[in-house]
Amino acid sequence: MDLTAFASTYGTDEACRAHMESLRWPGGPVCPGCGSVNNAVPVSTKPGRWRCRACNRQFNVLLGTALEGTHLPLRVWYLAMYLMLSTAKPISAMSLHRQLGIQYRTCWHLLHRLRAMLASGEKLPLSGIIEADGTYVGGKPENLPKGAPRPGKRGRGTTKPMLFAAIERGGEARTVAVPSASVAAIAPAPWGWTRGAATLMTDELGAYRWPDAERQSGIGRKMEAYHRVNHSQREYARTTPGGLRAHVNTAEGFFSLFKRGIFGIATASLPRRHHQVSPKHLHRYVRRTSPFDAAGHEFRYNGRKHDATERIACCLIGRHGRLRLRELFA
Repeated sequence: MDLTAFASTYGTDEACRAHMESLRWPGGPVCPGCGSVNNAVPVSTKPGRWRCRACNRQFNVLLGTALEGTHLPLRVWYLAMYLMLSTAKPISAMSLHRQLGIQYRTCWHLLHRLRAMLASGEKLPLSGIIEADGTYVGGKPENLPKGAPRPGKRGRGTTKPMLFAAIERGGEARTVAVPSASVAAIAPAPWGWTRGAATLMTDELGAYRWPDAERQSGIGRKMEAYHRVNHSQREYARTTPGGLRAHVNTAEGFFSLFKRGIFGIATASLPRRHHQVSPKHLHRYVRRTSPFDAAGHEFRYNGRKHDATERIACCLIGRHGRLRLRELFA
């Protein structure tokens, strides 16, 4: 659906509210107090508000979502979701501020609330061939502002936050921000993301194969099969005796798209998407973990075969509660 058709379909708050109710309440209004379904009547003096016949509580479809308590019209939220989810790369709060004509601080809060909804969707376990890899996020030392603390070195051993990802070939991605490349930091993620038979492929990082004192096994040795490539020896892909292609090129492509989304394309007409991503909010920018997933890049990657309306529907069924501005500043 293009922008003109979207604005025509969801150009009023009533249309947006009806769409959201059909997604979140397919069987009728659900009372958040007593849990009764389709046992409520509309409050005539307050559009969109319902009163439960069982417990007499009043509620609306926004209650219990990241949109709870918003003062923005629903049509603005829908337009922001379209702009955020229909592009190949992320949109910054400054760009949204210019396009919607609302305050920058409001746009920044709005985008973080949408990212929270995207990250709260249910995730299916990964299976088959899974590529695992990590990357450090934080920019090059020569690009840091004058007087800012330097990370010390590039690569392993740096003080930059690390982003770890496991990607099913031809399927979805799962990501998590970890403090280091140690077994203790990385191991819980792939074990929690996979179910049943899985073949893991990684690079030569020791954490993937080094025995762990607690589990007496490296990450790769917990899988049905494990193959690795040695990048330090300029080995980037090879064919295993079983005929599988061992490489982590899919994971590296995922990271390349993520970093390009942060940096953007610096031109006069198209400014950079994000000037920087802080370690505190790194997980919000990368994780859009729903059945289609990228608030971040992950949801966008997993939903690459779906159009904007399907991504919006997936966003609206997220179960993240209210996200206040002070929680982001804390």
